Amino acid sequence: MPLVAQLDFAVPVQEAPDDQLKRAIAAYLARETTAAAAPPVYLAPDRYVTVGIYAAISGRTQNSIRMKIRDGKWLENREFIRDPDGTILIDREGVQRWLVRGI
Repeated sequence: MPLVAQLDFAVPVQEAPDDQLKRAIAAYLARETTAAAAPPVYLAPDRYVTVGIYAAISGRTQNSIRMKIRDGKWLENREFIRDPDGTILIDREGVQRWLVRGI
């Protein structure tokens, strides 16, 4: 009987004590399974990402990325490209090749 009181809901008095306990356990188990957290969603970024996304995944600041482009350390069509709207997109594979070259 104490189990029913811990479940935070009332069971009709007309039922036999065994039925009350069975319903209480079934309700408790149903509440546990429906409240389970959804599995995490993992996202894999595309080869070409915006400066903001590249900053988030690489640990570099947006300013340092833009300075590499401005100073000519990262070249267009090698480490970055521009989309038709003119937005800079970082080529993740191009930057990895740049890191390996050590330039």
